[in-house]
Amino acid sequence: MKKGALKAAAFCLTAGMTFSGMNSVAFAAGEMTLAGFGAEMPVKTAEETEAETQTISPVGIDAAIAPVQTEAAQTESIQTEAVQSESAGTEAPETEMIPEASALADAASDDAAQGTDASEAPESEAIPEASALADETPEETEAPETEPVVDTSMSGEIAFAQCDDYINIRSSASADSEPVGKIYNNNSVTILSQVGDWYEVESGNAVGYVKADYFATGTAAQEIAEEVAYNVATVYAEALTVRAEPDEASEQIGMVYSTDELEVVEYDGDWMKVALGGDAYGYVNAYYVGYDTYYATGETLEEEQERLDQEWLDYLAQQEAEQAAAEQAYLDALAAQEAAAQQAAWDAEYQAQQAAQDAQYQVQAEAQAAADAQAQADAQYQAYLDAQAAADAATQQADEQAVIDAAAQAQAAYQEFLNAQAAADAQAQAQAEAEYQAQIQADAAAQAAADAAAAAAAAEAMDDYEDTYTEVSYTESTYTESSGSSLGQQVVDYATQFVGNPYVWGGTSLTNGADCSGFTMSVYANFGISLPHNAAAQSGCGTPVSLNDLQPGDLLFYEGHGGIGHVTIYMGNGQVVHASSSTTGIIISDYGYRTPVCARRYL
Repeated sequence: MKKGALKAAAFCLTAGMTFSGMNSVAFAAGEMTLAGFGAEMPVKTAEETEAETQTISPVGIDAAIAPVQTEAAQTESIQTEAVQSESAGTEAPETEMIPEASALADAASDDAAQGTDASEAPESEAIPEASALADETPEETEAPETEPVVDTSMSGEIAFAQCDDYINIRSSASADSEPVGKIYNNNSVTILSQVGDWYEVESGNAVGYVKADYFATGTAAQEIAEEVAYNVATVYAEALTVRAEPDEASEQIGMVYSTDELEVVEYDGDWMKVALGGDAYGYVNAYYVGYDTYYATGETLEEEQERLDQEWLDYLAQQEAEQAAAEQAYLDALAAQEAAAQQAAWDAEYQAQQAAQDAQYQVQAEAQAAADAQAQADAQYQAYLDAQAAADAATQQADEQAVIDAAAQAQAAYQEFLNAQAAADAQAQAQAEAEYQAQIQADAAAQAAADAAAAAAAAEAMDDYEDTYTEVSYTESTYTESSGSSLGQQVVDYATQFVGNPYVWGGTSLTNGADCSGFTMSVYANFGISLPHNAAAQSGCGTPVSLNDLQPGDLLFYEGHGGIGHVTIYMGNGQVVHASSSTTGIIISDYGYRTPVCARRYL
């Protein structure tokens, strides 16, 4: 009887069943409780107990346990004995383990059949025949965790990210899992499978899981693909003619060579219209080129870090180059200043020498004039003496008229003497004045030469002093601040420094080569603004701007094959700076060299 009752209890525990009444078995939360045997249960007589044991409720019993219901009824005698013990006023003694019941006891939970306090009935033990049934009973009664369903029906399908900035690629289909990469707006992924509301995807070198809600598939993905595709023609021929029109008889406007990659603007039949850089376009025969369509993909966290590290190294290299250029400019300015001071000293010395020479010539001329005037005066004086002698002789001869005439002549000669002497005195005065002025000019010239020499010496001394004691210091703001009044103008000033550097498709280096979106991405990275590496993706970020309201620093986008295909930085005054093509590199163009379709502002 006891064996049959315990077999039924074990079976009920295995099936997770619950009986009501004093003889019920409860199974919940991994614990086994034999209900109705608590210390607080009222004591009943043997007759009452027997009456209850005749009414076991079948509620909740599945048809599968029907074969053991007859054995379950055998528990009546065991339970009646337990109640009789309680009615006698004594606690039910703990049942000792029957040796044959060890198998069932080992399978039961350690926490099973525990009372809630000291007054509850002690732990019951198993009986020998229950061991086989216990071996078949699961150790855990909770339903096993359901494995996620992996759906591969979308495997190989292309989807596109739709977000404001970027989406994390995670290591498993859970928001709590570790990120392993990033996907930016309009970047493409290849779906490998679907797990619940997550896609397992591959994008570039990044493989992991993304939330399906943030991706466009099907028709929506096809529409996005037409907008963001980057179509490239790779030249297979050794050399290929580029023509002005899609006709073999059309004018030849250029040549391209094996492995050259050309942006395809239009593809119509046997001819492809390709961009040659700037505002130049041409046609190549499609038979001699390969045609590939590319979509921007995501990147692993390692690739992102490598890109950021390289951008930082490029930035540092640019800063070093700018600092070296500024230092050289400073040294050149010092050298120019020193050279100018030395030249000024030489000029002042030459002018002083020239002035002194001119003054000497003037003194000599005045001296000669004075000598000539004195000679003239001496001659006049001699004429006076001669006339006076003649007058004296006439007087002596008592020739009154002769005396009068001689006296008149003497008087006239004397007057001429006075006039000549006055002229000589005036000339002498002029000579003295000229000598005085010449001396003043010579002194001034000497002083100027001395001042110039002193200035040159001071400049040289200052140069030596600065070389010895002055350290030229440059900070990041020296190079990032612009004379412009806006951050947009600073972006333009920074971007135009790289005009003339090469164009490299897929590149992001402002010095070693970048494509159009790599150029704009790296320029804006200098100002702490992160952009995706794709022209179409960049056109989906930032703030839309009317083409009639452009400001310096805005990004201006142009149509490509079926969507956005090129991006530039608007400079103002109708000009843009951009990474144009492998032929022209980074250049400045009129913003209307092609028809712009939209603009975005990120500042």
